[in-house]
Amino acid sequence: MLRIQELRPFQRPREKFFAHGAAVMTTEELIAILLRTGHRGKSAIDIAHDIVASLPEGETGLQTISVEELCQIKGIGRDKAVTLCAAIELGRRLTALHAKQEYSDFSSPEAVADYVMEQLRHEPSEHVCVAYLTCKNKLIAVETISTGGLTASYAEQRSVFRGAVRANAASIILIHNHPSGEATASPQDVRITKEFEKAGKIMGIPVLDHIIIGDGEYVSLAKEGLL
Repeated sequence: MLRIQELRPFQRPREKFFAHGAAVMTTEELIAILLRTGHRGKSAIDIAHDIVASLPEGETGLQTISVEELCQIKGIGRDKAVTLCAAIELGRRLTALHAKQEYSDFSSPEAVADYVMEQLRHEPSEHVCVAYLTCKNKLIAVETISTGGLTASYAEQRSVFRGAVRANAASIILIHNHPSGEATASPQDVRITKEFEKAGKIMGIPVLDHIIIGDGEYVSLAKEGLL
């Protein structure tokens, strides 16, 4: 195995990044830059390859990899694992920030889906979130209410609308993901949405939509005429 120092200058990740920019870098090379160093017998690039090879989903698995999982790979200690996870989380937040700045009207299903897609598309369990909007449909915040699936329980309804009142929201949009990756509304999703819609009318905080997130796809119940 060649050490980074033994590679020709144009092959070294940092030099390549500096000379040609981020777009030409492979995922493993970007990881190697974050790792900075390897360990005896393996370069940072070798370890980066080991990380990707350890993921059943390949590079996609980086979306949800944890510090604990990274620490199981030889050559990855806590500091390197935290650095990698921090970089991945930063990427997610920047993607969401870009969506928030790009869209002026968050009652649009596309705007909501773009904002939460990278956060939810690879989650192994269902996450129920709520987008709080102003009277002009500007996004105030997106809050995770629960995990494990949406229910029509009074407790969950109270949690949703309590958060809306706390955020001074004029309206809300329900969001949840399907771990299967398929963004298809089930009869239960439709029924529960209608229960929340009724509660929203009573509270004076209308439910504008319910967005279901899959793997790179989404469905809007309002757009489908189901709300």
